Amino acid sequence: MKKKTKRAAAVLLCALLAASSVPLADAPSGALTASAASSKLVAFPGAVGGGKYATGGRGGEVYHVTNLNDSGAGSLRDAVSKSGRIVVFDVSGTITLSSNIVCSSNITIAGQTAPGGSGITLKDYKFGMGGDNIIVRYLSSRPGPDKATSSGNDAWGGAKGSNSIVDHCSLGWTTDEQWGLYSNNDHYTVQYSVIGPANSWGGHVKGVHGFGLMMGRSNLTFDHNLICHNVSRNFRGKVVGTETADFTNNVIYDWGYQTAYGTIGHVNYVNNTLKAGNSTASGYHYVQVSANDNFKLYLSGNRILNKDGSYRNSENDNWSAISYGSSDKNRSNTESTTPFTILSDSGENISSALNCESAAASYDHVISFAGNGISPDKRTAIDKQCAQETANGTGSCSGTDPYSADQSELSKYNIQCGVKYEYPSAVTRKEITDNDNDGMDDSWELARGLDPTDSTDYKGDYCGQGYMNIEYYINDLTVDSFPEGVVTLSPATGDAKYGAVMDTSVKYEITDSNGGALQANTAGWRLAEAGNGYYRIISADSGIDLSSGEQYKFVRKGAGYVIYTRSSDDKQCVGGDGTVWNVTVMVEPLSGELFKELKVLDTPRSSFWKIEKGLSAGALLYGDRDVVYTSIPDSLTGAEYLVTSCDSKLTDSDLATFKAGKNMTVYVALDNRVTARPAWLSNYTKTGMTVQNSGSVTFDIYQQEVKSGTTVTLGTNGQSSGCVNYTVFATASAVPASEVYPEITSVEYSEQFHQIRFTWKPVDGASNYGIAVYLAGKWRIQTKNISASTLSYTTPKNLTPGKTYKVAVAAKVNGEWTAAESIKHAVTVTVR
Repeated sequence: MKKKTKRAAAVLLCALLAASSVPLADAPSGALTASAASSKLVAFPGAVGGGKYATGGRGGEVYHVTNLNDSGAGSLRDAVSKSGRIVVFDVSGTITLSSNIVCSSNITIAGQTAPGGSGITLKDYKFGMGGDNIIVRYLSSRPGPDKATSSGNDAWGGAKGSNSIVDHCSLGWTTDEQWGLYSNNDHYTVQYSVIGPANSWGGHVKGVHGFGLMMGRSNLTFDHNLICHNVSRNFRGKVVGTETADFTNNVIYDWGYQTAYGTIGHVNYVNNTLKAGNSTASGYHYVQVSANDNFKLYLSGNRILNKDGSYRNSENDNWSAISYGSSDKNRSNTESTTPFTILSDSGENISSALNCESAAASYDHVISFAGNGISPDKRTAIDKQCAQETANGTGSCSGTDPYSADQSELSKYNIQCGVKYEYPSAVTRKEITDNDNDGMDDSWELARGLDPTDSTDYKGDYCGQGYMNIEYYINDLTVDSFPEGVVTLSPATGDAKYGAVMDTSVKYEITDSNGGALQANTAGWRLAEAGNGYYRIISADSGIDLSSGEQYKFVRKGAGYVIYTRSSDDKQCVGGDGTVWNVTVMVEPLSGELFKELKVLDTPRSSFWKIEKGLSAGALLYGDRDVVYTSIPDSLTGAEYLVTSCDSKLTDSDLATFKAGKNMTVYVALDNRVTARPAWLSNYTKTGMTVQNSGSVTFDIYQQEVKSGTTVTLGTNGQSSGCVNYTVFATASAVPASEVYPEITSVEYSEQFHQIRFTWKPVDGASNYGIAVYLAGKWRIQTKNISASTLSYTTPKNLTPGKTYKVAVAAKVNGEWTAAESIKHAVTVTVR
């Protein structure tokens, strides 16, 4: 009898909830493909700067590196020989090369997948970028002396490398440049990597010779790197013409005689820390400016520290630490008072100088996270050593050749001679269970509703963000290798039984994605939660249980769902083996940065609605019409916006609701042929602004200020004939100065110089900062012109020891000081 009931319930689900020709309201996430990814999708969470939009192997196949051989099937060399691959590692350790590895275009190297968490290390020869659009993560290239020639060797190079990003890598142990890629590469980033130590005494024909980096060609970013134990060229450039280079939030430690010089176009040199070490004999400057007329600097927030951590040059006095290589150059013809731009293909300014943290904060983060390892403790031995020596002011430049009394420079720069390099040992067993060999851990797949027996589901996009499923997985592995909050784990989709969460507030229609639609009347049927990821079928009108006691679970598979029943102990019981179902309404409402929890109430047309960023001419208005904007007011360019359905104008009830993600201004663009403003727009103000579309329609724009967390209802169009549907935009509102203040995050004391240093969090919209001090019964802003990109202040030297002050940091926002709110959060300090 039980079997009969179960079968009847299964038939009921198939027949009564079977598909019609109505399109999907919001396609199942598993059905989305990464090929539709937005050009605004960063390479991975945490990517910044010139190469932040690299796509690497996205859309390609997964290639497993299964051995540490120099070449052949399963080797890294073979893996990067063809375009369109995401490279994962079943082994880790050291690969001894017989020649340089040359990486093709459109490759992602996911060294974070290597067992042990310390990536892969290359020995004897370098890693070369022979193609463009490459993502390289958690790879060490440390050739060492064995195959070096007297003219020197590099750790990283290549003939190309445009539109690429290098993240959490480690380069060193060579006698020329550690980074030597600068000829034909535009738009790239090197971040959170260790560059050094060089092999500064390793047989080079010129004697002591071990350099940091040669950067070029244009629109490049070096950010949050640890550049250490290189005698020179710790920042040298060949940046052509007036092209831009970002050098932000880096740490240079223990240079010998030269920090930065070369032929450089425009440089954003922001919030870096230079710290002298045991080998530092000269070169106490940020940059040596050459005679090149194009050489321009935006200089802000940097500092030079002595070996003991005391200040040699403070963040507020940067131009006193600039050296000029020509009498024709000086501050007046070198300085830029605003950062230079690096523009993406879409015109977005992607310079890392826009969002720098302070030199002090980045110093801590670089020491904690830079290098090859998925967490600070998993970094390779040499990377941890570099971090510790930088923090402690220990170590020195070094080389593999024995000491020679004939070389005075060895003593001058305290070169440690005769060092031997230790390379990581081999790990030849996988650490994860991956039965379908798609590169993703089975337990990770199950938690996200994927099928650990489907070897092709790495291609899907279960979150709908534009990444492939394999990318969500490899990105999750990096969460502990960045400061907290940079990487957020991809969401799990179900409970312990891994069923998909279904929205019980909507009616469903289900289509058999293999055999086409089943003809049945589906109106009025809903699902009701039955616990533990299961659902019952109920009447939408009466709530009566129509499933004869059976309970159903929906699990993503490939481009849709399989349907299990509870009574069958989670065997597929609805449809035959291999049947996959498409479900019209998916779980989560849509969310952007400003539009949160967007619920489209016009269910038959909900699949056409989307949230997009970067409003501009050429953007699509509707998901069901090929119509674009032709003009956008400047104040709305770049706004977040809703792509609606033109046919939603036919609906006579509310179209959608959403929650405001921030204090924001909501704009509604209404066809000016609509004769009467809809009642729900009565609280909106007509702005006088308009937008036009490619159908020669003009829209009047209405606006309303909305506080964060407010639920907004989007009503009807008010008219269906002779017009088109409205569209919606949003921009973040400026927060009144009275409601914000810079939060002081740290107070540091120098007993040697009787100074105090304050660091604070940035305030959105601040034009500059000031220091307020309580003196003689009154608050006074003593220092008013601290730039918006500088988030710290160091007092003058020789304050009176034992004297106590009350200090607040104020910001100037929209022309007003935040003094009142800042004073409420003042700190009391005593000079030491």
